[in-house]
Amino acid sequence: MTISKKYLDLSADTLVFDKQLRTELRRHRQSLGLSYSALGRFLGLHGSTIQKWENGIIRRCSLHHRENVTRFLRGEYDADIQAKLGDPRRGAYLCPISASAIECVKRLANCYHLLEPRPDLRSVLLEAALKAANEALQALARNPSGSQ
Repeated sequence: MTISKKYLDLSADTLVFDKQLRTELRRHRQSLGLSYSALGRFLGLHGSTIQKWENGIIRRCSLHHRENVTRFLRGEYDADIQAKLGDPRRGAYLCPISASAIECVKRLANCYHLLEPRPDLRSVLLEAALKAANEALQALARNPSGSQ
């Protein structure tokens, strides 16, 4: 995806997060393997602000942060980000997490919250998730390369 020049023009008065820009922000953040909080720390923001930009809850970027966000989208900070946040103990992922994996975790969290009035079903949900995770790890331990 090519970013429109209107987003990259630092002389513009504001940066509006329309669908295209939100998608590009998410794509670029994930391509670097960054969590919301890791990117937020690098840009001097709270991770929830990044999440709200990507989800369209906040549609504009303040002038104070516009330049850093624009430079991030241009890729100007990629090397610095990888150097500063590449260590997983600092909050960055080792590798990009796929959108389907993120969606799966979100669904699990949503189900857990919906089951608040049913602690018995919450336990069943967590046991099933733990069982699936353990089975995947055991399969990985048996065959780390993934070959048959």
